[in-house]
Amino acid sequence: MTHKKRHNSFARFLTNRITISALAFCIFTSSSHALNEQEFIQNLLNNQAFFEKERINLSIKAIEMEGDRATYADWAWEVGAELGRINKSKDKLNYTSSYDYAKSSNQSVRKINTDLSKKFFSNGSELSIGYDKSWPIKDEQMHDKNGYQEDKNTTEYLDDIQISWTLPLLKNAGGVVDQKTYDLAVLDYEDEKLVLHEAKEDFIEEKLMIFIDWSNYKAQIDLVTERLLRAEKMLKSMQNQKVKRSDLLTFERSINKSKRQLFDLESKLKAEQKALSVLLKDINIDDNPLELDWTARTPLIDDLSNYCQNSIRDIQRIKIEKLKNKRYLKTYRNSQLPELDFTITASRDDDKGNYTSTSKTTETEYEAKLEFSYPLSGDIANQVYLDKYQLKHRQLELKYQDLFDDILADTKKLTTKLKQAQGQLDLINQQIDTFGWQKSEDELALFLKGEGSIRFVINEQEDFLDLLLERVEVLSQYHQNRVEYNSLLDRLLI
Repeated sequence: MTHKKRHNSFARFLTNRITISALAFCIFTSSSHALNEQEFIQNLLNNQAFFEKERINLSIKAIEMEGDRATYADWAWEVGAELGRINKSKDKLNYTSSYDYAKSSNQSVRKINTDLSKKFFSNGSELSIGYDKSWPIKDEQMHDKNGYQEDKNTTEYLDDIQISWTLPLLKNAGGVVDQKTYDLAVLDYEDEKLVLHEAKEDFIEEKLMIFIDWSNYKAQIDLVTERLLRAEKMLKSMQNQKVKRSDLLTFERSINKSKRQLFDLESKLKAEQKALSVLLKDINIDDNPLELDWTARTPLIDDLSNYCQNSIRDIQRIKIEKLKNKRYLKTYRNSQLPELDFTITASRDDDKGNYTSTSKTTETEYEAKLEFSYPLSGDIANQVYLDKYQLKHRQLELKYQDLFDDILADTKKLTTKLKQAQGQLDLINQQIDTFGWQKSEDELALFLKGEGSIRFVINEQEDFLDLLLERVEVLSQYHQNRVEYNSLLDRLLI
């Protein structure tokens, strides 16, 4: 619902009275270097330092997320090697066997082994490939009951390769347990993006209030300056007409009152300008004055309930919390199930070498099996976590509803304020149409003819100035409420 429009009375006022007071409602529009609201926002966003911390957090979350996935689904390759020497000596007492035995043995050990494994993200299965190879050399001194025998040398080798694939069918089926860390990291990353955007919008909201305050004081200064210019001109006319000294003093007191008012406004403007100079380090406000579109009106949301449910970041963050809690519950519920794994294995062993150094064996084996296991006492630790996250689910439901109600109430309150401000502006514009600086000039003409009072002249000027200042104040409050409304609805930054 857009009610962004100009009131006819306000438009006529701007068109027919090209004065400083009128220009206060379109500040510095003639300046080619005026900084409007969107340009002001963009300058703030371009300042890297304000949001560096949040951007770093987002980058960290992205690294963690990708790292978790890579760790889970990457190939794991391990290599081991062994090199050594074994010396063994033994004596058999009262040995009566007719068979030989090794009284001493020296063995050189050379061995290498490697294992390669990978988990598949889609179904939680795991593939593993292992290979072992050894080249032992033995030097043995043999004895039997008949006496010493010559040394025998045997050379052996062993090749062992195995391929195995395991698929979980109950516990960790589909990788639900193993993938938990990655799934939570994805949700954390989405949450961190919302945090970053929220930090930006909160910052922009705060600084836009300074933007509006500066525009407010500048508009009021222009109005008071206009009144002083007109009053000084009237004072000269009265001095030329030789009016009474008492009337001149009364009018001068009115002028001095406006001067004090101007001084106070200029002090406030300087304070706001100092704050702006810190924010806009590369921009000189004197050369690039701010330009607030006083006639801008924000579209109001009709279906606030539906909008808040789908578009408010704080609401979305609680939804992410609920998704994370749901993911925990899914994990711990699955972990309650027995382990039932289906495994297919194929292996081949090549073995050569004994005392004759000529024998060789090859063994190939295929195996398919189901493995079942379940602790009869149950998993107490897992049950504790399951109970915890079941309770937390209800806690998050309550948190969601409380936040939703608060945002809805605040939004409705601001909606009412914006509508009331618009109604107030309509009334003020109607009054402005019936007043004007000309009224005070007419009263001055009557006064100089001796048909009026200097008090009437002053009252007309001051009353009209107060009316113009009131309009600026109402407009400023409207725009502050507009910024707060859009920030609350998370649409301040497109």
